[in-house]
Amino acid sequence: MIGAKIGWKLVLAVFTMVVGLVANKAVTTAWKLGSGGAPPKGNQAGYVEVVSWAVASGAAAAAAKRFAEQRAAQYWLKSTGTPPPGYEQDEADKSVVKA
Repeated sequence: MIGAKIGWKLVLAVFTMVVGLVANKAVTTAWKLGSGGAPPKGNQAGYVEVVSWAVASGAAAAAAKRFAEQRAAQYWLKSTGTPPPGYEQDEADKSVVKA
């Protein structure tokens, strides 16, 4: 069981990193298209712009984490035939949900 927990954490970490990088690139590109400039760094911009960037990037990070977790759980179930540690398989639609 310990091996499964470590394996699950590794799979989840890889999925989260990949999806996080894609989400970061997407939100940065969207910011450049929407504002016409690079995202703010440090003291380069006003308060409203910095807060807007923080909200946009935070929302993208949260959505990416949720997406990565669900996809990693589905991959784990498909690969091993059992739900990841801390998850259950929903018999109605064969999806994986947190226990």
